[in-house]
Amino acid sequence: MTADRPLVVLVRPWRAARGGGGCCSAAPDDVLGREPGRHDHLSHRRAGPGPEATVGEAYRLLRAALPEVDVQVVDAGNTVYLLPTTFRRMRRRFGVRSAVAAALRAPTAGALLVDGERVGDVADLGPEGVLAAVRERLPGEAHRARAHRPAAG
Repeated sequence: MTADRPLVVLVRPWRAARGGGGCCSAAPDDVLGREPGRHDHLSHRRAGPGPEATVGEAYRLLRAALPEVDVQVVDAGNTVYLLPTTFRRMRRRFGVRSAVAAALRAPTAGALLVDGERVGDVADLGPEGVLAAVRERLPGEAHRARAHRPAAG
């Protein structure tokens, strides 16, 4: 991650009410009791699409549409990453007071953060809405998105 590259953070929704997680972000109960490295990486998705699926789709869409943007998926409990990263990104543009407030809101499960600023909820926006919200916040992206829309016929 570099400071001059735009940063988008998708804060992953909670999967389980206890700490921990599997190597593939599965809830601990999906991987415990199995031989390490021998669990089914897709088993936690078989119950049907949920908020995690939306985060995954949004991530893939952002990476494909905006390759110049640093896109991260972070667990809501990962305050060691979220607090300082959000604070640094916001302090540059809005000052210390706003940066502290933004950093304290950053660990909200499902949050969409663009350069530290919370711009929505991933589940509420959906993958296409996430892409639109990110494009609106990035310098030059709103113009580029409009230029690529097909003409109304």
